Formats: sequence, structure tokens, C-alpha cells
Amino acid sequence: MASNKVDIIYHRPPFVSKVFLYREKADGSLFSKDIIMTEEIKISFNEKTGNGGLTLYANPFGTGKKFYGRFERDVISMENLVSRVQQKNPGADEIIINTAISYIKREILAALKQGLAVNLLDLGELYIAATGSTASDSAKDVSDISLSVKFSASQLLKESITDVSIGKVVFSDTAPAITKIFNWFTGKESSVLTAGKNVILEGKRLKLGTSASGLFLAPVDEKGDVSDNEAEWINCTDLVRQNTPKKIDFYLPDEAVPGDTFRIVIKSNYINGTTERKQSTFTYSDVVTIG
Repeated sequence: MASNKVDIIYHRPPFVSKVFLYREKADGSLFSKDIIMTEEIKISFNEKTGNGGLTLYANPFGTGKKFYGRFERDVISMENLVSRVQQKNPGADEIIINTAISYIKREILAALKQGLAVNLLDLGELYIAATGSTASDSAKDVSDISLSVKFSASQLLKESITDVSIGKVVFSDTAPAITKIFNWFTGKESSVLTAGKNVILEGKRLKLGTSASGLFLAPVDEKGDVSDNEAEWINCTDLVRQNTPKKIDFYLPDEAVPGDTFRIVIKSNYINGTTERKQSTFTYSDVVTIG
């Protein structure tokens, strides 16, 4: 969302000479301060505008190319909300609004502490929910049950987002990504690899998973294209000596001789921990030459 600087000027009513400024302290109490009103008051604030973004993530648990979306969360502050009220209602007093907000917040917290659900301006309800379970049949032993606060949106709130527009759509690919290739023998990042020596790959989500995963050298033609026939690829999986999400270190096999050109292929079903994909993904490096 964009942020715009906005200025509003208020003129003092002729019959007002001073007001009381109320602010809430850390302990919840209020203190006041006299403010002498000048002929005009200039209020500056930042206003947020714009449409939200949608990020699409590939679903690693299904088959086929399916995505799930997450809407971009950009939080508008209470200061922004008060500023919007002032823009649309020039006579609205910021001090009075903020004082009322402090009182309302205090009463909402007090009601929740009493175990009550709170209707938030007809937008929905804040309520206490119990989570967890217990094997005990004693009403005194509920230590495994915990309480949390949840929010249930009202129909009014649900209907209010029907006209929300999506400003941008971003695809987030969860496939492995090779960003650097190092010739271990020379200690340099290079597309020329020394025969019989180590190769270090760096990137994201590189880690090989179960036996369905693998690391290969796939021969390329003069255009740099790889054959779809995996039987023609040289399997290097057993030559891997370091296998992490950010780095893979492996030996070049004897079959890779000087002058050969390949693309390094990572076939992986790994997501994280013990979680695996139902369908493996393939990642191809730039063309490398055995020197």
C-alpha cells in the first residue's frame, strides 16, 4: 500500500480558549494536560491507500499444478483510522476520539477477563475458546485444556470485502533453486568443473529427500537442451557428501570426462523436516563443462 502525507487545518471556534488533552499511561490510567488553542491547528498524518497483493504458492501435497493463495497483510494503525475520520468529518476532534477509544479498549479487555464475548461494532465477536483435550474425567484436572481469544466475523464484515481488488499477483515457486556452482578444486565459482573433483552447489531448497530424489548430470545437445530420457543421465546421488537445504557437495563421477557438457539436475520431493511432496520437482543448472 502507498503512504501519502496529508495536512488538515482546523480553525478555532471563537468561544473556545483551551481544551484538555487526555492520554492513556502504561498502567491504564489517564492523565490530562491543558492546551491553549491558537487561531488554527494544523494536523499532519500519513494515510495508506492502494490495493492488496496476492501471493500464489504451489501446493506441495497434491498432484498437478495447483496453487493456494495468501492475501498480503498491511496493517492500518489506529492513528490512520482516526485521520480518516477527521478527513470525512472535519469537525471531529482527535482528542475526544482517542479518549473514547481508550475507554472502549479498557472495557473490552475487562469484559474478556470476565469470560464474556464482545461484539465489536457489529463487525464480529471476540470470544474465549478452549483448545486441547484431556484424558481425565475429573472436573478438577483440566491442565491440558488452554484458553485463547478468537474472532468470528459478522455477515456485515464478510460483505464489506466483496469489492476488494487485487493490485498484484505473485507466484512463489517452492522448487529447488541453484544460485551458485563452485569448482572445489579451484575454489572459484565457475561453469568449468575439474574432472574427478568436488562440486559445491549453493541455493535454496536444495536438500534431497527420500529414494525418490536424486542428483544427476544430464548431457546436453548443441542448443543446451536436456534429454527427457532419465536413463541417459549420470546418477551422482551416491556421491553426495553434504546434503542441506542451502548446500550440496558431491564428487564428479568417472563417467564425466573432460570436454563433456551437462546440466546438473536436482530431483527432489523434500519440503522440510519429515514432510515430502507427492510429486517430485526438477531443477536444472546452467550448462557446465568438464575440464
